[in-house]
Amino acid sequence: MDHNRCFCNVCVRTNEPMINWESLIRGPISRSKFVVTILSCSIILVPPGAVFYGLGYISPYLYSYLVANSTTSHSIDVKDLVWLELALMFGQIAGVLAGGLLERRNSTQTITRAAVCIFNLNVFLMYFSCLNIYSLATSYLVGGFSLGLIYVMTLVVGLSWIEKHRHGLFSGLLSVGFGIAILIIGPLEALYLNPNSLEPRPSMLHAEAGPFYDYPAILNKVPMMFIVFGVLSSMIQFPLSYLLVKNPELANEQLDQDSINDMTSRPRFYLLFIIFGMNFVSMAYMGYYLKRFAETLPVGNSWTLELVIALSGVLDAVGRPTWGYVHDKFGVKIAMSLLCFMTSIFIFISYSSKFVISPAGCFVLFSFALWGVSFCTSGNHGVMPAATIQFFGEEDLGLKYGILYLSQGFGVVLIILYDTFIPQWMPFIMTIVFTSVVAGILSLVLRRNETLNDQARALLESSGDDSLVPINEFRLSRRGNSYEYKSVS
Repeated sequence: MDHNRCFCNVCVRTNEPMINWESLIRGPISRSKFVVTILSCSIILVPPGAVFYGLGYISPYLYSYLVANSTTSHSIDVKDLVWLELALMFGQIAGVLAGGLLERRNSTQTITRAAVCIFNLNVFLMYFSCLNIYSLATSYLVGGFSLGLIYVMTLVVGLSWIEKHRHGLFSGLLSVGFGIAILIIGPLEALYLNPNSLEPRPSMLHAEAGPFYDYPAILNKVPMMFIVFGVLSSMIQFPLSYLLVKNPELANEQLDQDSINDMTSRPRFYLLFIIFGMNFVSMAYMGYYLKRFAETLPVGNSWTLELVIALSGVLDAVGRPTWGYVHDKFGVKIAMSLLCFMTSIFIFISYSSKFVISPAGCFVLFSFALWGVSFCTSGNHGVMPAATIQFFGEEDLGLKYGILYLSQGFGVVLIILYDTFIPQWMPFIMTIVFTSVVAGILSLVLRRNETLNDQARALLESSGDDSLVPINEFRLSRRGNSYEYKSVS
């Protein structure tokens, strides 16, 4: 059946299937190979997400093992584990930037295979490093570096096969493996480490540590957990690393792009840098602090909380492509401001659950807030890569994204300052809420970026030609300082 769509007196006749593959896929690749490539990019991120993004969920057990077995001379405090999160983030920042630099001279397959080797060797070695907070922090630093390498390669490969008007949606889909990892880590942790939902208890031998999981049945499993993860991860990642092949025709296209010097000279770059850095504060709250705060609430036993956290992985996986689609449809200004404001609301609700008298009511409200925070903070992975391409161009995407990803370091500095100087939960959480609100206000300053459909529609209007031309047959390209529309039919 034919349908007519009318845009400002310009009619466009369409006869499209449910998925218009021709307007979606770019380059010489079959539909089946395209689907396999996208799935490979997403699934290869599940193991690093399960091992390292699950820190907030396995931290009580790591803390307990360190208290009982640490080889350091000083006592371990639960707040010391924040340094693992920071080591992970610093490593990931360096990995994304290094991946962008290496990709200019090496194939994506070579970089991915090297990163997979580093990652899995590091996971196996965590069997020994979990005895010491310093060696464990080193493992998280190396793990973050390899994770960053793999992550940026999935973006470079996956987006090279995608037409520009769907980069936001697929930026989210490519990183959905992180959300799947959160869905896996909760039940797996509870079933393997603590199947009987034992509660933390004080120890006479380590009275200064407060309540922790002082059960040999749990503590003896902690090191072995990394061996299990390492075996499963190797089986998944090594075969997939051979499937990450970048579009060979990308370099031949005339793309609207900025050089690295052009990008870093624009005020828009620094505005995005600050916004994304502030958003990391909310991401850190979701990844590490939220479960610690939950332990101060009557939200049920360990298994119930793990179930809620596991379900948050579903919202995380859904949120990434959803916010990417919002970016594609409405632009980064609307997507990012809405994301930030909604994040601040859900974080505020998470603290408000503290004042609900009924344990059941507290559990319901906290679960709602946790799922909302997970859904919103995950959207940064859909919006951030697409905004990089739309504002600064696609050439050297890995390096451009790596430079912008340094903004996470700014967020790390903020969260260190908050954690150091704001010891109480109420002002700490309210400061994070305020940070997210400020990021949302700054997002409103960004100019709305035109989508491909807007550009093609404007072209049809200015041409005065009423002939029926599919709007996906035009692409904006740049030559020097001027722009032109080129037909790609």
